[in-house]
Amino acid sequence: MIINMQLKFSKIFHLAFCLTLLLSINLLGQISWQRDETAPDLPLQLFHSTHSIILPTTETLQRGDFEFEVSHRFIPTIQDGPEELYGFDGPANIKLGLSYGLSDDFLLGVSRSNVNDNLELIAKYRAIEYDNELIPIVIGLRGAAVWNTDPTGRTAKDNRNFQYYAQLIVNTMIEKKLGIGVVPSFLYNSDIYYTSKKSTFTLGLNVQYYISSWFSLLAEWNPTVAGLSNKYDSFSFGFELETGGHFFKIIFTNNTLLNTSQYLGGSADDIVAKNYRVGFNITRLLKF
Repeated sequence: MIINMQLKFSKIFHLAFCLTLLLSINLLGQISWQRDETAPDLPLQLFHSTHSIILPTTETLQRGDFEFEVSHRFIPTIQDGPEELYGFDGPANIKLGLSYGLSDDFLLGVSRSNVNDNLELIAKYRAIEYDNELIPIVIGLRGAAVWNTDPTGRTAKDNRNFQYYAQLIVNTMIEKKLGIGVVPSFLYNSDIYYTSKKSTFTLGLNVQYYISSWFSLLAEWNPTVAGLSNKYDSFSFGFELETGGHFFKIIFTNNTLLNTSQYLGGSADDIVAKNYRVGFNITRLLKF
């Protein structure tokens, strides 16, 4: 019974990923690289991007739009200096992601990290918005089923390789400049190598200050409040450049993990200067 469920789970991951790639290729000639400025009834927009750094925002995609992501976290630390080009000589952890807007409020996505060949099948829903001039609020929900397809020391079909998480996302904006997000998260089977399946509760906080329409500073902190955790909490900061449907983020962080199911489990390194690595997130909006 368990093996059959795992085989079905595998087929769902591969089918979702293949379908989104085929749609992208078949419609490539119709791509527009800009956001639709004339779209009617635009929802309340607080943050500009669908993610802060790793923590999600309540932003989704317009119906029929795709978003492609490639992100890196370099393993050498900045303190390794010019001999390692301050980390840029690598190696690096890598994430590839593709999301699709089923409606203006609901998106599906698939994300892969090269750490354990971790695959996430993701859904996000923009549930509630309160358009107030002083304290606008948007609330969203996000969750995923996760499969670590190449763990060390065991086969891909082992049921210890599967994880699940759920997130509540609450966003607000102050003076149309300072975006604030609170992201309580629950992760099941936090550490796939632990002797038994444990859960983790975290309370993520992200902030982003928009200096202009195209340049902003951002930071996020994801402390564990209950359950199993790695030694230290995750902390990241950096800046974001936005041009049309393209976001480019330069990141400094004590956590080199990229997929949410891995990031929520915490960091092996303390939040001190000698442990910081450099990385980047790049996303591109694809409109057909």
